[in-house]
Parts: sequence; C-alpha cells; structure tokens
Amino acid sequence: MHIRRSHRGATLIEVLISMVVLAVALLGMAGLTSSAIKYNQFSRMRATGLSLVNDYAERARSNLAGFADYAYTSGYDPSTRSTATSDPTPAPSACIVDTSVPETPINTCGSAIAAYDQSQWLTNVANRLPGGTAYVTTELTDVPAGVSGVPAGRVLNIWLMWTGILESAGFALAQTCPSGANIPADASVNCMYFRITL
Repeated sequence: MHIRRSHRGATLIEVLISMVVLAVALLGMAGLTSSAIKYNQFSRMRATGLSLVNDYAERARSNLAGFADYAYTSGYDPSTRSTATSDPTPAPSACIVDTSVPETPINTCGSAIAAYDQSQWLTNVANRLPGGTAYVTTELTDVPAGVSGVPAGRVLNIWLMWTGILESAGFALAQTCPSGANIPADASVNCMYFRITL
C-alpha cells in the first residue's frame, strides 16, 4: 500500500530541529525575564532611596544651625533589620532656643536635633534597604563676589549603600561607592549617590 508524501509524519531530524529552536527561544525569554526582574528591583530601590534622601534633606533644611552635624562618614558596616527595629531613637538632649532678643538669638539645639535626626534616619535606612546604611558629607558653597545678604549655599552629598547582588560594570544604573566608606573589595554592596543643594 502506497502512502502519500503529504500524509507522512515528521522525521526524527525535524523533531530535533524544532526542539532546538524552542530551547533557544525559551533561553532568550529566561534571560529577558531575569533582566526585567533586575531592573524592576533596582527601580524599586531607587524609589525607596529617593524617599529616604528627601526625608533627610528636609530635616537638614529645617535645622540650618546644625547643618554640619548631618555629616555621617563612618566606615561601611551593614545594618541588620532586627537591630534597627529593636533600638528606638533616643530623645534629643536638652537644649535652649531663645529669641527674646532678635538681634542676638540663642540656639543650642542645632547639634542635638541633628544627632536625633541622623539616628532616626539611619534606622529608617536600615529598615527599608537590605543591610542598608549611608555615607553623608556636607559642603558650604561661597557666596558670589559682590553679593551681600545671601547665606552660603549648603550641599548634602548622600550615598545610600545596601547589600545585594553585585551588578556588572556595564549595568547602566550602578554607581560608584564612596572611597571613605572603606567597603571591602569582595563585599556585595550597591550604592546610589545623591547631591542635594539646600
């Protein structure tokens, strides 16, 4: 009995080729999914970091008397969530604000409020970023020559650091960590840098 060519089944080679094509397509989809998850996670971390930085900047802006004390330049020490949530921020130490004589106001609260803000903020960073901590420097920018009555500009340089999978050098959103933090070369640390002018 003769079988027409159009009625014959697929040969083994045709099946193998289709399986190879399918495997290549699935591998491509897996790589695409992995990249999408990575970018989504970094985007979420950036949004969290932006919220934390805005909080710290507003605290510093409302306490210009203690602006220099908002710097936090300790070496890198990854936080743990359990420690951060179980240690409440201590109340600020006693201080005096006296504006009864407008020409010579007295304000001894700058450093105390800055220490309180910093402690509370670092707890928030530890709670919201895995192994999160920060490195902060402050700058005063000079007033342009010939301009009077304008205070010096204030700048916060904030690096947020957290533990995570190291990104490759070609990853567009990866940023350089501060050298002063003394992060070990083999540590899995991601950093975000923000520069805020108050």
